[in-house]
Amino acid sequence: MKSGLSVSWIVLACCLAAPPAFSDPTQLIIGVVYVGAINDYGYNASFHQALTQVATNLPGVKLVEVENVPESGEAERVMEGLVQQGAKLIFPTSFGYQDSARKVAKRHKDVAFAFAGDGDTAKNFGVFFGSTQAAMYPMGVAAGKMTKTNKLGFVIGMPIGYALGNVNAFQLGARSVNPKARTVVVVTGGWSDKAKEAEAANALLDQGCDVVAMHVDSPKTVIQTVEARGGMSIGFQSVEARVLAPKGWITGLGFTWAPYFTELAKSVITGRFRGEAVYQGLGKMVAIAPFGASVPPDVQDLVNTVAAKVEKGFNPFTGPLTDNTGNLVLPPGAKVGADQMGRMNWYVDGVIGKAR
Repeated sequence: MKSGLSVSWIVLACCLAAPPAFSDPTQLIIGVVYVGAINDYGYNASFHQALTQVATNLPGVKLVEVENVPESGEAERVMEGLVQQGAKLIFPTSFGYQDSARKVAKRHKDVAFAFAGDGDTAKNFGVFFGSTQAAMYPMGVAAGKMTKTNKLGFVIGMPIGYALGNVNAFQLGARSVNPKARTVVVVTGGWSDKAKEAEAANALLDQGCDVVAMHVDSPKTVIQTVEARGGMSIGFQSVEARVLAPKGWITGLGFTWAPYFTELAKSVITGRFRGEAVYQGLGKMVAIAPFGASVPPDVQDLVNTVAAKVEKGFNPFTGPLTDNTGNLVLPPGAKVGADQMGRMNWYVDGVIGKAR
């Protein structure tokens, strides 16, 4: 392994049957590649926690995790190494791992890959992700009710479609309860740059934003920066992030991958794995975090009511919608579904920032 990479091993006994493709029918080795650290209170932590739960759900799983792997040729080398260690299910957890993962998958048809992102599927290559975009709508409702300045902030790492979708739903939710609400976006240019994340959070606070949300790998820096200056935050990636803001925490979204990952592992064990695209939202892969102590009961009730509406199928990306330059981007009745979010390249009216 490259110097500086951290490897965690979780080994448990197993008595589950496996198909002939497994060299050892008494265990399933799952390999995981992370772009950051598993204790980041965010994206990487959400995967680690879920896969640890898989090991609990399916006694006998051997979990091999490699942290801090850059989105470069190094990722391909690490995944090849996991295959050589006997991994039969590999999770490339970062969008930037896609090309490397596909190369390794083509070389090893007997290994299942579950890529956190989008794109084409293959017999041994599936794609999945939590549909956070619609789920971000009730987060906007919470922000729109809690703000006193009507200026909301949103820090994103890169202006990819999924991040833009999160911002758009957030603004749409805020505007639904507070027509004066506006969302200011700052892009850091990377998913894990603590210095730029702190700078972005401070810039938003300096502009008068009193509620700040984010889409970066770890929400820790943004939340703690906002907390230190007396602002309020909406968390993302892991519900555990709430411990970072004892005063300013409103609520947040967290991934709940464990049930889906457990079924994936079972499908590999029994030889039923088939690559498919799976996108699930609230009630499946995404959950709302507990509310902060400062959030009034009526606001909590409203957010929960709206969240239930989203869970039942409400799609905030339903036309007519105009972008923040005045162009009609969704005509009446047109919709953008979860499988189309990766291609979103516009901000809705009320968002202050450039989509591209």
